[in-house]
Amino acid sequence: MRATIDLSNLSLWLKFCNKLIGSSEFSFGNIYFSYDRGLVVRATDGCLHGWMKIGECEPFEGEIAIPLRLLKGFLVGESGEFLNLTLMEDEIALSSGNETLRMKLTGKREKQVPIEHELVAKSDVLNFNKALNFVTSPLEEGDLALFGSFEKDLLMFASARSIICLTRLQGELMKPFVFSFPYMSARHVVKALEVYAKNVQLNVGLGEALLIRSSDFTLQLCGEHAAFDPRIGDFLQRKETYVVPRNFQRFVSKAAWLMPRESTIRIECVRDSMRFFGAYGTVSYRAILPFDCPLRFEFEVSPHRLRSALARMAGRLLISVGDGFVKIEDSAGRTVVVRRL
Repeated sequence: MRATIDLSNLSLWLKFCNKLIGSSEFSFGNIYFSYDRGLVVRATDGCLHGWMKIGECEPFEGEIAIPLRLLKGFLVGESGEFLNLTLMEDEIALSSGNETLRMKLTGKREKQVPIEHELVAKSDVLNFNKALNFVTSPLEEGDLALFGSFEKDLLMFASARSIICLTRLQGELMKPFVFSFPYMSARHVVKALEVYAKNVQLNVGLGEALLIRSSDFTLQLCGEHAAFDPRIGDFLQRKETYVVPRNFQRFVSKAAWLMPRESTIRIECVRDSMRFFGAYGTVSYRAILPFDCPLRFEFEVSPHRLRSALARMAGRLLISVGDGFVKIEDSAGRTVVVRRL
């Protein structure tokens, strides 16, 4: 089998693969070549799989593993336009200009392909990735994010120990669904789509996994069918709002700098002011922010998680109070919910 690959196109997809793999030890940094109406490369972090067509080639069976590190190293400083790939019985050769890299093959793997799925929604790269980036921003390893439908809306949702993030997506819903998937793989998707940097239509498919497909790539996320928090309707309901004081984010950010990651701060609104209290060991932090607002509330939250979410919200922020919770949202509908004390 022989193939000629455009180097600029290959460079993009290698960066894309690098973000999909992340720092996972699962794949040992391998990418996998196979044939599907052309030369396809696959990358995985163990949960997330991505397939990209990178060129034309002759058909061949199975899947060939190549260390991403070796391929990237071979292409360092390469100024040519094309990479030539030759697959033999027990060896693969990569050549560009006057250089050749040969690798012995230990045997072909069975080719992995996307699972069977049903189309459930459509969106686009920009809206999908902004929403995913926001809701996963305060999460940590072991946490889950959810993507699905509520009534006629597409929603991204994530819940951590002291904070909930949710936002609507622009798009088209074909069939009701909710699917949960791991935080780490979700962040790998965010980073990969930032590298892709084009806004094209995404088709969302659902089977035993969640599929995100464009004309250039297919992403498959492991996880399970799920359900949104039963209070989701209350969180989305419009309530009387007040503009959050301008220095609110600065005080939250300062508390995050001063407090250890596992700590929380208490924020309360009383007597026309918003007050911040945090303490650990022999250190305490207090701040008072003037706030001309009739609301009365008190909540505890991780300043680190709240800072991460606020950093991805735009424009002025609005605050409101619901039954047992406080809600902060921006003009784009990105919403943070915390439990009232």
